[in-house]
Amino acid sequence: MQKAFVTGANGFVGTALVRRLCHDGVNVTALCRDPGKGEHLAALGAEVVRGDIQDLHSLSTMKGCDVVFHVAAVKGPSAPSYNVNVLGSVNVVEAARKAGVGRLVHVSSIAVYGYEVRGNVFEDHPQHPSSHDYYMQSKALGEAAVWKYARAAGLPTVSIRPGFVYGQGSSFWSKMLYQLVKQGIAPLIKDGKGSAHPIFVEDVVDLLVTCATHPDAPDHAFNCTPDPAPTWAEFLGFYAHMTDRESPGIRIPMAAAPLAALITWITRLRGDPTDAMGMIKYIGRDVVYRTKLAQERLGWSPRYTLEEGMKLTEPWLRSLN
Repeated sequence: MQKAFVTGANGFVGTALVRRLCHDGVNVTALCRDPGKGEHLAALGAEVVRGDIQDLHSLSTMKGCDVVFHVAAVKGPSAPSYNVNVLGSVNVVEAARKAGVGRLVHVSSIAVYGYEVRGNVFEDHPQHPSSHDYYMQSKALGEAAVWKYARAAGLPTVSIRPGFVYGQGSSFWSKMLYQLVKQGIAPLIKDGKGSAHPIFVEDVVDLLVTCATHPDAPDHAFNCTPDPAPTWAEFLGFYAHMTDRESPGIRIPMAAAPLAALITWITRLRGDPTDAMGMIKYIGRDVVYRTKLAQERLGWSPRYTLEEGMKLTEPWLRSLN
């Protein structure tokens, strides 16, 4: 891999990916809707270009690239989610085809499986995204569109499905959870005994680079999660330790159906619904997204334990105080 194109380059995962690629000596073209927000990418050595995956013409700058990393995605109301996560993904495939790109690496999500999962979840598990979650729906539709159009175009493609990506710069899985735990209001379902799926950002980047270069990667999707999975109590416990709290949050009973239904109704009226009941059941369940396929086919498994990843994240979180 000599030259790479990265969508969503100034986001959390995109920035970490650009940093790794530049460090490895890869020439990187970083796509940003606002190049002014990509100055940190230029400082890493990337060429920052203006563009939007919703505008096919603006993606012509990927010409001459060996690999395209499609990282860009949004979470929000139905129209933006569909326009970016689905139609935008189709544009990326079409632009890659026109540019003669050698390989497309697409960032999907474990969200495509939906909340009704339990036990061991392999990559061929049926996808049932919640009807109350536009992000889930759009990511599932987006991944399906990528596979459909990439195969029709004969474009070698790989997709990864990360879990809860945390690390320095993570606005939700690190910063938000840290702040909730610090205030003592992080929710604990079933005393935190259900499965959590935190994956350190550098492990996600490592799988992305592996998928871009390994000869056996194309035409496969790979889970990108801790296997086995820690519990929520273990995951949030690290944040509790950072904030000197004995408990990471408040216990919420599984019998919170009326409140969950109200939350779902309110968020649907707001235009960005949250399947609160589905989420509560999911958080309290034992689920492991198995990474056997990546281990056997690519020789990849997470290099960082949860303890190691949290230790590397802690200084950044403490600097926010």
